[in-house]
Amino acid sequence: MKPKSILAVIVLVAGIMGFAQDVSLENSVRFYMWASTEIYPGIEKPMAKDDITSVAVKKIRQTAPFILEGMVYGWNFGYTPYDKARKVQEIFDFSPIQAFTAEETASIRYEKSWIKDQRLNVWVEFDRSDSQKLRYNSWKSIKHPNIKGIGYAPLSEGFEGIQKACAEALKQAVREYERKHIKNKPKEVLGKALLSHPPLIGVNAGRYMVTLDFFMESDKIVEYKTF
Repeated sequence: MKPKSILAVIVLVAGIMGFAQDVSLENSVRFYMWASTEIYPGIEKPMAKDDITSVAVKKIRQTAPFILEGMVYGWNFGYTPYDKARKVQEIFDFSPIQAFTAEETASIRYEKSWIKDQRLNVWVEFDRSDSQKLRYNSWKSIKHPNIKGIGYAPLSEGFEGIQKACAEALKQAVREYERKHIKNKPKEVLGKALLSHPPLIGVNAGRYMVTLDFFMESDKIVEYKTF
């Protein structure tokens, strides 16, 4: 893929380090996102400027609730480590602990949008309910391990690519924790993870690169009974 084509794909960034001081987590969530308004690969006919902008808006509105679910409720995960001796392949799956309702999705605010350098920029804001504040403070008050991972996925996969990159980032974070803190390789690790910071979503070598920080809770570690 040519450099110009890479730039033509929708790119979303949340929680850029330069804006970290503006992110509040306890009472509300606020983070920066942007989407490219350039022509996208695979579109044969030219698009009007308003049409291109509407595509960028759609991508942001698709991605914001997914990110917020990870920050407000967290994700369940199941991880089976690769084991060559036992001929076990690595398996990882994750899902939201609680999906956003239509009402919660509608309450997400997209503030102070502007277009610059062929990018639609916006601040995403969401106020936690009282029960969501209690949930967040519970995660903070209990000494959960802090884990971090980086995941990649093809730019051509769009929103699904961001999801895949998030899954890979969480898998990498759980895998590194398992290797450092669990003495014997487990059969399976089941747990929960809550995003402790807005994700960093960028581009590297034609791929999404997603960096995620989590609080992690291990619900169950399944051990092999025999070799």
